[in-house]
Amino acid sequence: MDESFSPDDTGNYGLAMLLGETAVSFCILDLKRNKFLGLQRYLRKDMLSPESRTDTGPAFMEFLTGILTAVPWLKDPFKTVKIAYDGKKSTLVPAAYFNQDEKEHFLNFNFSREKEELVFSDHLMPLDAWLIFTVPAPVVDAAREIFPKCRVIHASSLLIESIWINYKNRITASHVFLHLREPLLDLMIFDGKQMYYFNTFTFRAPEDIVYYLIFVLEQLDLNPETIPLVMLGTCEAEESLPDLLNRYMRHIETGKRNDAYSYSYVLNKLPYHASFPLLNFFSCGL
Repeated sequence: MDESFSPDDTGNYGLAMLLGETAVSFCILDLKRNKFLGLQRYLRKDMLSPESRTDTGPAFMEFLTGILTAVPWLKDPFKTVKIAYDGKKSTLVPAAYFNQDEKEHFLNFNFSREKEELVFSDHLMPLDAWLIFTVPAPVVDAAREIFPKCRVIHASSLLIESIWINYKNRITASHVFLHLREPLLDLMIFDGKQMYYFNTFTFRAPEDIVYYLIFVLEQLDLNPETIPLVMLGTCEAEESLPDLLNRYMRHIETGKRNDAYSYSYVLNKLPYHASFPLLNFFSCGL
């Protein structure tokens, strides 16, 4: 955390959190100076194996309580608190077809839903669409117990609006955006004005990432030799991934930080494309 950070000054800070099955991340924005002071990530070690990821109940609250014990000032009143849930179950519906009373039916068409899962929806105004998603009730209860007035949105909504904010009118041809949030990857096709494609896949190895990328491009009749690829997020597979991608893609770049903010030097330890959605949370209208 930046040395200018003060636990006694949280009333002038914004807190943005990303809650996931395997990790919790948060960043602090000094709203007076429009400067990010730091970002921290806590791994839930007991949830790193796929077979253990069905437990989202008391163990998640215990994990979150452990973070609050380590960082007690997170319970202090912040001027702004934003929370997103990093989950697998979400679906996009054009606004013309969306009905708030029918959101559970839209979701059930694509996913089986557990009894404890609650259904929410985010309105993506720039794209005139709704993203419907689930959050386990214990996660919602844990978040609201600590932050009573918080609204929980979905990580995919945050990613989509973050890309729109940073790339609208800056690009004039289609780009494919590859966002890694292990064990998930998001693929989005965006031309600076419209989003033509968005989907999320589960992967286990770098080869899976390349497979889904090339498969999607082929299905959309897009040439990997010509379409630019923008890399966002991080994962353990990232070290070997560039060599694999370079076999198929000719134009690869990494995402840049939002220049509407300044950033503490402590964030220079992170790749600029890491935590891309989280560091754009305060720019989104969600």
